[in-house]
Amino acid sequence: MNSSPRAMHIVLNGVVEDSRVLKCAWSLGNAGWDVLVCGARVSLHNDQLSIGYATIKRVHLKVVVKQKSAAFVARAIRHYKRKFNAKFMPTRDPAIPNLSRALSTLKPIALEYKPDVIHAHDYTALPVAGALIEYLATQGHIAHLVYDAHEYVPGVSHLNAGYKKVYSREEKRYCASASAVLSVSEGMSDLLIPHLDLKVRPELVANDPLVEGQQPCTRNMRQDCGINNDVALMVYSGAVAPQRGVATALEAMKTLPDLHLALIANPSNQTVIDLQSKYLNLKARFHVLPYVPNSELVSYLSSADIGLIPIHHKQNHEISLITKFGEYMQAKLPIVVSDVRTMAAEVRRLGNGEVFIAEDVEDFTQAVQKVLANKAKYQMVYTHDVLQERSWERQADNLLSVYNRIANASPIGRAHLPFTLVSEPAHQ
Repeated sequence: MNSSPRAMHIVLNGVVEDSRVLKCAWSLGNAGWDVLVCGARVSLHNDQLSIGYATIKRVHLKVVVKQKSAAFVARAIRHYKRKFNAKFMPTRDPAIPNLSRALSTLKPIALEYKPDVIHAHDYTALPVAGALIEYLATQGHIAHLVYDAHEYVPGVSHLNAGYKKVYSREEKRYCASASAVLSVSEGMSDLLIPHLDLKVRPELVANDPLVEGQQPCTRNMRQDCGINNDVALMVYSGAVAPQRGVATALEAMKTLPDLHLALIANPSNQTVIDLQSKYLNLKARFHVLPYVPNSELVSYLSSADIGLIPIHHKQNHEISLITKFGEYMQAKLPIVVSDVRTMAAEVRRLGNGEVFIAEDVEDFTQAVQKVLANKAKYQMVYTHDVLQERSWERQADNLLSVYNRIANASPIGRAHLPFTLVSEPAHQ
């Protein structure tokens, strides 16, 4: 048996900010798998990176528009095209975005690489991965399909009804022949089983943070904010959109005059810009900070007093422990979370924070005040066993077990390389 089985991961994003994709590739590489991640290019030329033993190729999988004016025009065209289709072709299903482009790019790569497993990250990549499996079979090569369900498609708020229907149909089609379906939470698994007509419960691989791969951060969050250790500091890390609830925290700061908020996010995100404009009077206490490398994030977070998850009630928000939940835990931060079902239940079970009513500023304020009054009470629950349970290393064991079983593989583990992205020269 080949001691280095091959996995090809497909994701329709730029990879470098997708911690789940990076962690999967890194862990499988350390465990003896050869891993090739194919993501979408973010420049005019293809480029190549590596993380541990895994190679990352960012290629022509989707249209990438960089200029703001061009992006505006592209959005306008899509908007009016949707309106036209809704009015004149209401029964026509929309086409899968980027499918033909991605397949024309990936077919030669897959045929040359000949993977034992093709791993589709999220519903956007599944039609591409499924079609590649079918193509390779016509060329005499059999590969196993792993569908990694990052989200529950009927609950994706930015998809219209047509796209929800089409992506759900593709999910059911390819899950019928998939060798494994992965889920990020038990709550999501409960929804996926009837949604995808699954006969076997999805394999749980929660998106918990690295422990072994974490490194000390070269930056200090309090220094970046210009404050000392005596100043109360909340932090929110990750994607920002109106439904993420950051505005609730900013409203509460109007009556909490000594409290600061660090927002670790893309500073060019439109919601971030809107929040800075709306809460200009909080400028001295509202700090927008750039991302740090994922391997340094826990270290960077650890100087805060509270980790925030103030998200609104949306279907996909109710069913999972999102990435930042585990990251805050590993940083030993008390968590203030809205009353979304799964995370609120976990905070109440562990006693590692306070739950408030989503979008309720007064209730949020009370929750923050409770935590600040006795921070040590919430931190004491972070025992070694609790933190190990919420680690990527535990989840990676589940992932490797699935891979080795479906591919009948027994790879030889390698000396672990650090969880560090390495760039290679761009090429045409």
